[in-house]
Amino acid sequence: MSTISFDAPEAHTAYPSRKHLTANFYHTGTKITVWTLGLTAFCLAMVDFYAQTHANETGIALQSAQNEKLEVNEDLRISDIEKYIVGSPVVQTRPADKHTNMCKEMKEYTWKGFFKNYSISVYLGLGIDPSVDYVHGPGDLVQESDQKSSSL
Repeated sequence: MSTISFDAPEAHTAYPSRKHLTANFYHTGTKITVWTLGLTAFCLAMVDFYAQTHANETGIALQSAQNEKLEVNEDLRISDIEKYIVGSPVVQTRPADKHTNMCKEMKEYTWKGFFKNYSISVYLGLGIDPSVDYVHGPGDLVQESDQKSSSL
């Protein structure tokens, strides 16, 4: 006599249990949530990084242009600075807060990041096309003569 055994279908591995499917669903959901949150944080950090980079590049470019103009005894004028502005900052014109004995008004360029705002203050002289007297903001340059005198 031969014995043939019949196994119930739920005993086979081809039919996973409902408990295994639920655990797999939660694991996949957790991975998707973590990746989504990570990608969102990365994108927000990149917005802030670009705002900071644009402010730094603009500040350094304006200070370099001002130094180049001073070497040939010319002034950097407000009409000349548009080509040095990187990105699209918000511009506000205010009375000069510091250096009031030298400057009449100030233009503040602000780049808005997600976590922080980055600004540059451009102090202007008098006249129709005023000269840029002082640029204050991120990326301030240190003059070589200042470094030499401080090291002596």
